[in-house]
Amino acid sequence: MAMSITTTATTMTTTTTLWIMQFYNELKEKTLPNYYKVVATSFAASIGIFAWVAAIGFLTFGASANGLILNNYSTKDSLMGFSRIAVAISLVFSYPLSFVGARDGIIDLAKLKATPKTENAITLGVLGLVTVGSLLIPDVSFVLALAGATLGNALIYVFPALMFRGAIKQKGADATSRQKKEVKFALLSAVAGIAMGILGATKAIQGLGN
Repeated sequence: MAMSITTTATTMTTTTTLWIMQFYNELKEKTLPNYYKVVATSFAASIGIFAWVAAIGFLTFGASANGLILNNYSTKDSLMGFSRIAVAISLVFSYPLSFVGARDGIIDLAKLKATPKTENAITLGVLGLVTVGSLLIPDVSFVLALAGATLGNALIYVFPALMFRGAIKQKGADATSRQKKEVKFALLSAVAGIAMGILGATKAIQGLGN
């Protein structure tokens, strides 16, 4: 269940980070209070739904719950068969949303020109690596746990702290004493995130052989 919650946080945070401006631009009245309201409502609803589903799975199978809960159900269960189809459809149509953001990020970091040829080459390369990884790592729970421990903690604790420190540093002498104190607090949060990431990644790797 803890893994499901970690994965939920990672998924929602990653999607929001990649499409934050898109969500803002689609608002009828583009103001920060309206955006905060949309984000808070959406996160609350998503967390509630994911926690409810995770709790049902854990209460049904306990410690025997599989990383992909559908694997706990019989292949002869017709209702679960439809659920597997629904999950497949969800993955097929939601994956491009995250992938496009990741691809554009790689292009930006590598300082490449975003031509169709470059985009296609990176798409094929990254998808190839992901496909090979999926063939070599049969346990999806390991992927979810490792992603939650590394990417989740980085997006939630580390990157925002570094971005905030950079923004205050650019202010120079204009930065207030309160803002400078907030930088120290943010860096402590980043250190805590790194520590939790290391612990989570270690546990995920240790559980790979079990």
